[in-house]
Amino acid sequence: MFLHYIWNFKLFTHQDLRTYHGDYIEIVNIGQYNMNAGPDFLHAEIVIADKLWSGSVEMHVNSSDWNLHHHSTDLSYQNVILHVVWNHDVEIDFLRQRNVQTLILQDFIKPEIVYNYETIIQSKFEKIYCENFISGLDFSDFSFWFERLLIERFEEKTEVIEKMLSENQQNWEETLFKSLAKNFGLKVNVEIFELWANSFPFKVLQKIQYDALKVEALFFGQAGFLDEVYENDYFKQLKNEYNFLKQKFQLHSISSHLFKFSKMRPIGFPTIRLAQLASIYATHQALFSTIIQLKNSQEFYKLFDKLELNPFWETHYTFKNESKSVNKKLSKDKINNLIINSFISIRYAFERNNNEVEIDFYLDLLNEIEPEHNSILDEFERLGFVNKSAKDSQTLIHLKKRYCLEKKCLNCAIGHHILR
Repeated sequence: MFLHYIWNFKLFTHQDLRTYHGDYIEIVNIGQYNMNAGPDFLHAEIVIADKLWSGSVEMHVNSSDWNLHHHSTDLSYQNVILHVVWNHDVEIDFLRQRNVQTLILQDFIKPEIVYNYETIIQSKFEKIYCENFISGLDFSDFSFWFERLLIERFEEKTEVIEKMLSENQQNWEETLFKSLAKNFGLKVNVEIFELWANSFPFKVLQKIQYDALKVEALFFGQAGFLDEVYENDYFKQLKNEYNFLKQKFQLHSISSHLFKFSKMRPIGFPTIRLAQLASIYATHQALFSTIIQLKNSQEFYKLFDKLELNPFWETHYTFKNESKSVNKKLSKDKINNLIINSFISIRYAFERNNNEVEIDFYLDLLNEIEPEHNSILDEFERLGFVNKSAKDSQTLIHLKKRYCLEKKCLNCAIGHHILR
């Protein structure tokens, strides 16, 4: 990959460029990078010893890799005009017989480029590998690339949505419901919430959405929380409603023991999250159809204005114990999270599916939402990166997950700037 990068961006000395056997080289055209099987660069044009060669360029760390990969017997490599290597450890008979020369690229690369690359790649930093090189960088110079990262993130989330959509027989309302369920599960319970959301037909929920108590009964009953015995009136009402729904729709619940409560803040307990999700679906009968019509962040926020949880939850985090009275409505941070990771994602996927995406709408929408805060973003902020809106947050999260953690420094605009 490093050799490909150096060659593709011409980060080597062109003056006095010579082959291993001493012939002068002039690069007329480096060729087209080949992402498929075959030589690394196609349609190159190179003058070697005053003769113009047209064809392919193959690259290896060691010359002997040519034999290791059996290129001599592969017809795809019959048109190679130059063998570019880092170490020339053996002559290749097949190439010499065809008068194909070898270029040892390390002899023509500035030492600081190699040093910077090795320093970044071998960095022991657990956070951001290039942090010792980015002091003084003007990150506004990378604004266009940052927007590209954001679009990459949209596309990546679209793939997840499309997979869910296929599993849900192209039902967008059902796909949104299951996306929200995963979101409410947080990291600790995401798989259990996904299992729960798949434990009953979505059409059952649609048939009872007009009645908040029935929605709550369905949600808690399918989660197995109504299998216990408690004496409070609210619990008894839910249990009676659920027993009716269970018999009418032939429902089968999952076990409440699957849900994790330990090491969680009470506001994040599965019981509270189910109550909050129930309030959304008892309030909005056709949620997906609603969100694809919204025009700005304020209209998204209005979706949450009228949500009401049953008064029981003001003094409870579970069905068992009463607690100090606390408002359990969705926090601003959680609402932002739902808008960013569920509503925006599925709307983008829908418009992408219909070739109707207006990317500026999504960039502006994220720019209107407050920034997220987590350990990843804390590290970027420490290094001087801007995190003033959800647009910045989503960009930096994608940068960290898909470039930094995967050490794709050669594909990163910041890494490219450092190496140059």
